[in-house]
Amino acid sequence: MTTTHGGVAEIDYAAMIRALNQVHYAGETSFYNAAPLRPCEEALYHRLGAGARILDVGCGAGRVTQAITVLGGDIVGVDINEAALAVARAACPNGTFVHGTMNALPLPADTFDQVWCLRFSFNALATEAERVEALHEMWRVCAPGGTVLVETFNWHYAGRLGLVRIANLLDLAARAARWRGQRRTGSRPLPARDIIYLANKTSGAAPGYAHLTTAHELYLLAATCGIRQYATVTSEEGVLSAPAPPVRGRHRRYSMWLVLRKPGKRS
Repeated sequence: MTTTHGGVAEIDYAAMIRALNQVHYAGETSFYNAAPLRPCEEALYHRLGAGARILDVGCGAGRVTQAITVLGGDIVGVDINEAALAVARAACPNGTFVHGTMNALPLPADTFDQVWCLRFSFNALATEAERVEALHEMWRVCAPGGTVLVETFNWHYAGRLGLVRIANLLDLAARAARWRGQRRTGSRPLPARDIIYLANKTSGAAPGYAHLTTAHELYLLAATCGIRQYATVTSEEGVLSAPAPPVRGRHRRYSMWLVLRKPGKRS
């Protein structure tokens, strides 16, 4: 039986968002192929021991995979978007890029010391079922003693003068009002905390989709996967600390990082 997600059949909604994302990310490849590592990403790489194996989940046009490869790192990029992967392979012929989805990674278990899902790739997953599957898959391919890092957009981000937070709440209220005005005979345009945004990286690119997460939601996803005891939701600054300090429930910064530390001894 097909479940519903905000009034939309979940399987249909997921397929619709995947199609939108394919066009959106293909249109932004020129930006992400040329963009450098951020300071936090450089710091994450340089604190790793020699020979650490890294998986870049949702690698897109290869921004992170390409940069780490040039630095001499052992990294594999995986993405669903074949157009983005073609750009990545052309720009970094020595890199390793794999076509596959986040929720069915075509890679063996217990392989990578670090599994990175950076720059909000996780927010492109449209349904809870996909998010649970993706988290389970990242945990599966992470080696014992390794770490999974998932960077996500934050629903409680306020923005300058609180304008982003106000806009998101007004949009949510407008959807509810429209639904009531239709006497609840139609479905909401989008489920709560899902947004469609205008592309701002490359002129002419199609709009993008994001599901805005909360710290509570990330912990619930980890609990559903049976790995809540290994999970911490932290900030960008916190992810570089050991141990990572957890954020408060209504963390106000732009992003959050779900840190999963897999028990066991590294090979």
